[in-house]
Amino acid sequence: MTPPPPGCAALGAPRTCVPGPLAWSRLSLRRLLLLLWTAAASQGHPRSAPRISTVWRGHARQDHIDFGPAEPHTVLFHEPGSSSVWVGGRSKLYLFDFPKGKNASVHMVNINSTKGSCRDKRDCENYITLLEKQGEGLLVCGTNARRPSCWILVNDTVMLLGERKGYAPFSPDENSLVLFDGDEVYSTIRKQEYNGKIPRFRRIKGEIELYTSDTVMQNPQFIKATIVHQDHTYDDKIYYFFREDNPDKNPEAPLNVSRVAQLCKGDQGGESSLSVSKWNTFLKAMLVCSDAATNKNFNRLQDVFLLPDPNGQWRDTRVYGVFSNPWNYSAVCVYSLGDIDKVFRTSSLKGYHAGLPNPRPGKCLPDRQPIPTETFQVADSHPEVVQRVEPMGPLKTPLFHSKYHYQKVVVHRMHASNGETFHVLYLTTDKGTIHKVVESGDREHSLVFNILEIQPFHRAAAIQAMSLDADRRKLYVSSQWEVSQVPLDLCEVYNGGCHGCLMARDPYCGWYQDRCISIYSSQGPVLQSINPTEPHRECPNPKPEEAPLQKVSLAQNSRYYLSCPMESRHATYSWRHEKNVEQSCEPGHQSPNCILFIENLTDLQYGHYYCEAQEGSYLHEAQHWELLREDGAMASHLLGHTCALAASLWLSILPTLALGLLVH
Repeated sequence: MTPPPPGCAALGAPRTCVPGPLAWSRLSLRRLLLLLWTAAASQGHPRSAPRISTVWRGHARQDHIDFGPAEPHTVLFHEPGSSSVWVGGRSKLYLFDFPKGKNASVHMVNINSTKGSCRDKRDCENYITLLEKQGEGLLVCGTNARRPSCWILVNDTVMLLGERKGYAPFSPDENSLVLFDGDEVYSTIRKQEYNGKIPRFRRIKGEIELYTSDTVMQNPQFIKATIVHQDHTYDDKIYYFFREDNPDKNPEAPLNVSRVAQLCKGDQGGESSLSVSKWNTFLKAMLVCSDAATNKNFNRLQDVFLLPDPNGQWRDTRVYGVFSNPWNYSAVCVYSLGDIDKVFRTSSLKGYHAGLPNPRPGKCLPDRQPIPTETFQVADSHPEVVQRVEPMGPLKTPLFHSKYHYQKVVVHRMHASNGETFHVLYLTTDKGTIHKVVESGDREHSLVFNILEIQPFHRAAAIQAMSLDADRRKLYVSSQWEVSQVPLDLCEVYNGGCHGCLMARDPYCGWYQDRCISIYSSQGPVLQSINPTEPHRECPNPKPEEAPLQKVSLAQNSRYYLSCPMESRHATYSWRHEKNVEQSCEPGHQSPNCILFIENLTDLQYGHYYCEAQEGSYLHEAQHWELLREDGAMASHLLGHTCALAASLWLSILPTLALGLLVH
């Protein structure tokens, strides 16, 4: 929403205002409705405002494009290096292309369903839920009117492959996970619509079909699965992440617990009739994400992103997990695959107090050996290990926690102009925005900066799917209305000259020939200073420019406020009148603006007001106002009184009207 002007004559509370007398001639009806709607909204319960003021919104037709009709469920497929992205919708497959510097285009392919006997049921259309590269074609699987089926798309030609149970769910709302590894396929999707309702993790295509025992998970919600190739082929693992009901029935215990499970990829089943078709190497461990210093616990896993080690060391693969708590606050915890592997290899089993059999539960065996029955029975009856998986670092704490409700995450490893490595997180919120968070330094001494809010869509909506192209430095996201391509190097949003560019601490950006530009597009050395506490000192001019003077005339004894946008979440903002500090707003202030409210304007309160942002030794003059005495005090008083009466009438009817006008 557009903020109100820096100064406006107040009706009551500091954030409830209409324009001052001299401002009426400059405001359109649309602007007035927006201000009054803001005032009406502020009468209710206060909501936490974003702590990030720098916002990127993209360019229509170039960065985002509409589907046309709404697509309630979407799935993305993007090949790294390509300028296009496939999106599966409802009986349709879209190909969106985003050529550089040109308008985006869309090509549509119909994937028709066979309704059959589904006419009287819900979800009787073909919701595409899976897109996967298969040779020279694209494998497309969907609900197909509750008869899950697949097609192959080759050069715009669609061929039906027939029913494929386990490749797509019966309904698009079902929790499902499908993992491909060469000719093998793993799935959490049930085979029958009305039978087998206990969720399982299954190998549905491969040498031998296997499934997890029905007792090892309690109502799981699957999040992510991955295959990790270890030092020996027989030791290759499948790890999958999920939430499940907490077996601890203590009233104070959380309802959900977050888990990671392991399976040996080469598991051939067991020796007995009870174990021959089951995974014999299943173990699970609890994922911990809590901050003992603040006593904050985050139990509900939302998403996982695995960032491979650049040197190919599988143990150093970083696992980024997004967690939430019952109040929808979020935290990001980072784990290593090496720590996860060690927990499964060394921990005892929860509730099992005898000596562990040999081979121990969870151990992968070479030469296609079956797991002995005794080992399977112990693991099957005691599948959870005692030791918990804790975050990396000596303190075992979250990378950060936030008041925002984050839902998805991707992470880009990049190198600044000086060669230093940064991990940049892109986190989706429940409001349909993306927060760009920079992690710098090693895990023991890392700094985290929340630097940018991205609004990827023209029409605000929840983000349904997100894909990162690290090669082209692009992010692809979809909602029910649009698909958007978001550049990772968004440098044009940073104002304030060299100081603003460097103080943003964006590792993609630097100062070059009087502009804040991407380090990937410069023709020469780029000025960057990201880690230091005082990056502005690198600028040629050590002193930032002064803010332009703005003047406003006001009647004596009137009520007034000055509002200063807090563009940096790292700075302290202060309103200074002449030499006296009248109001200070610390980092983390609940409003996106630092507001100075003048209850009753007297002779001593006229004059110059400065809004200054202080961060370390960096002092930036963000605004400069001069309040002048209004000569026509009586006329202004009458006009203000009339405006106040009109506003009180408008406040009762405007929220609905103003929203409608703003949308259009």
